[in-house]
Amino acid sequence: MDSTAKTQKSEEFPQKHFPEIGSATDLMLELANLGQKLQLSMRDLIEPLTGLRPRPNDIGEVLSLDRTQSWRLSRMMSDECPYTILYESPAPKGLGLIIDAAERAGSPAEAAQAARRVTKIYEGILQKFPEGRTGLDGALSARVPKAREATNKKALRQVSIGMSQLLGLRATVRYVSGILVPSENLDTKVDVVAAAGYVDLRRLRIGPAPVVFSGKIYTHKPGLNDPALETLDGDLDPDPRLRLLHQFGSIPPDALTLEPSGNELRLTLAPDFPKINTPITIFFGQRIARSLERYQVEDRTHEVVHHAPVLPADINIFDTIIHKDLYHQAKPPKLTIERFGFNPSTQSYKPDDTSYRMDDEPQAVGLGMGIKRINTREIPQLRDLQASVFERINHDPNDFYVYRTTIEYLPPGFAVTVWIPLDERDDTK
Repeated sequence: MDSTAKTQKSEEFPQKHFPEIGSATDLMLELANLGQKLQLSMRDLIEPLTGLRPRPNDIGEVLSLDRTQSWRLSRMMSDECPYTILYESPAPKGLGLIIDAAERAGSPAEAAQAARRVTKIYEGILQKFPEGRTGLDGALSARVPKAREATNKKALRQVSIGMSQLLGLRATVRYVSGILVPSENLDTKVDVVAAAGYVDLRRLRIGPAPVVFSGKIYTHKPGLNDPALETLDGDLDPDPRLRLLHQFGSIPPDALTLEPSGNELRLTLAPDFPKINTPITIFFGQRIARSLERYQVEDRTHEVVHHAPVLPADINIFDTIIHKDLYHQAKPPKLTIERFGFNPSTQSYKPDDTSYRMDDEPQAVGLGMGIKRINTREIPQLRDLQASVFERINHDPNDFYVYRTTIEYLPPGFAVTVWIPLDERDDTK
């Protein structure tokens, strides 16, 4: 390679990469300028050794860097956005090691001195963030989608692990499905059939008995227009044990207790079950009859279905399963992650209300019609489980569209909200 090639100064960065000038954005302008200076200083330092536009392997070979460092440095030297350049940049200590390596490899002394001056500026800017590089990445996440995704994932993991320690419980997988079925007795309503559970739920320490499931106690039979919490077989019996899918779980009957709480009966695990770090699997199913609107009503254009975890899990799998005769505009449905219980949009049913909503929106992936592709590595028996649910609710699973969303480390306190655009009713039929 040509070690005498001259470094070419980059053109001015497009204005679109810079925020509007104003007192609230002074720091972002400073970060943008730092990103540009870091890129130019690294080019002046490394390109005399590698030639213009070096490949990661070239950088790694000349500077004796590992693959990760070489790729990050390559992206930092080639990207156009100053915020992405700064996000890809190693921390000042890492940059110092790179500068030393370049100097040993024969890079010009003046280039090394200039790079150290920029690195010193970088150190000063990091001191403005209480958490150093973590805080900087948080600030950059507003401008760099990859940074936002990484920051959100790291934060969710930290919160989820913290909740596990506080609650003394953790599951490997949480599964929730909402099967949307036309109501039998009311053609303007939709039933939600839920099949859900936890895989490898463990106690981290002896503590309070966790609630596995709760069922409403009815003092009277609901009317035909009233929502009703039923078993999969349409029974109003409030005993939550009737909701358990025993054949897909691992809970002995004596490990469960029933406790009244207001108008609910709560099914909890016995205080001494399971033993510490002994995994158990729990699945249950129920029908919430007449709980959703089928068609637009007055100014209400959407319905919402919430999936809110009560226990932390490493992997959260959410399936939205829609009957072919329902919600023709909801394929695939729109999903958001929100602070559960605090979002005004849950009252207004407007999906454009971003209050209390996380930046990134989860995506629903279509699995086709039927449950042929519903199995997942974490739950190999899932297709058999759902087949048993469809048999009990007297529906053919091949009449349903299946959409899946998988989220890592979604902690209690947040909910996945599925937004369902309502069809307009055709009264001429």
